[in-house]
Amino acid sequence: MKKVLSLVLALSLSLLSIPVQAQPAVSRAGSGAAAGVDELLNMLPSSDLVAVVDIGRAFNDLLPRLSEISVGGIDQMAKDIREFTAKTGIDPSRINKAVIGFKMNGLQGSGAIIIDGLDVDGKMIESGMKSYKAEFKTMEYKGKQIYTLISKVNSPAAGPLSVKTDEMAIASLGEQKTVLGDINAVKEVLDIQAGSAKTSIAPTMISALKETRENALLRFALNIPDDLRKEATSQGDLFKSVSTIKYILGTFDVATDFSLALDAVMRTTSQNDAVELETGLKGLVGLIKGFFGGGDPKTDIFGQLIDQIKIGSKLSDVSVSIALPRSFMDQISKKPEPAKKQ
Repeated sequence: MKKVLSLVLALSLSLLSIPVQAQPAVSRAGSGAAAGVDELLNMLPSSDLVAVVDIGRAFNDLLPRLSEISVGGIDQMAKDIREFTAKTGIDPSRINKAVIGFKMNGLQGSGAIIIDGLDVDGKMIESGMKSYKAEFKTMEYKGKQIYTLISKVNSPAAGPLSVKTDEMAIASLGEQKTVLGDINAVKEVLDIQAGSAKTSIAPTMISALKETRENALLRFALNIPDDLRKEATSQGDLFKSVSTIKYILGTFDVATDFSLALDAVMRTTSQNDAVELETGLKGLVGLIKGFFGGGDPKTDIFGQLIDQIKIGSKLSDVSVSIALPRSFMDQISKKPEPAKKQ
């Protein structure tokens, strides 16, 4: 199981490892490299979450320095990526960009990642699978070979939400493009590529994504499905205002000093809804801060984290930002000193 997870995660980790300079999340995107991104987005099936990962600019500079960073197991991530390259011959540093599409089915999500910039053929995929001693099966679909992991991977979960991982698959799309994800989503991508289906991502989702900053490490747009709205409202009055959110868009960045920044905009149905949502979110943050307050050194770090959350509203939008400087990241990764013997 661990080896199968390593194979899946090594590819995914390589998509999320490029530091860029943190800046405000939302701005009107220019033309830039939009054509290439649009081409990849148009290959995704219907999705409630679409995201673009910029992984082509600083990979070679980042990887040597990652081994020096212990926060969140980043040093181990760097080791996994190097091991993946050595075992498979697939060099993640050649990746230009990736797009992600996820669809919610109830409270479980499934989707696919399309990677651009890698020449990955069937022999390389098979070699990688065998290097990790992963069991797999192959099938031909729309003239392409699909490789499906046989071993079951436990579904990642957060509260009531989970990700479908019991049928993970990978296929080469040709022209330096590769798709990996749930088998059904991979087939849908191949259908779109073959011309037997069209992408059905809502134009409003694409427009929301284009409002985010193009050079962010990760930029995203999320349509809140009805099931998630109902789940939120069932949690009590404090969460009822969440049901007014239409979209969430924003960015996640890692600066050159490895400080982190998350900036998001929650787009509601009206200015009144935005004001109510802002009030509700500030109340929730205050409640959490009060719970962790009290001066206990063990919980001070949580209070400091909560202090980094900034919330505001403008027209029908509510903005939420969290900035974590490198000094804070070093603090939370610091191991406590052993107690002195009396």
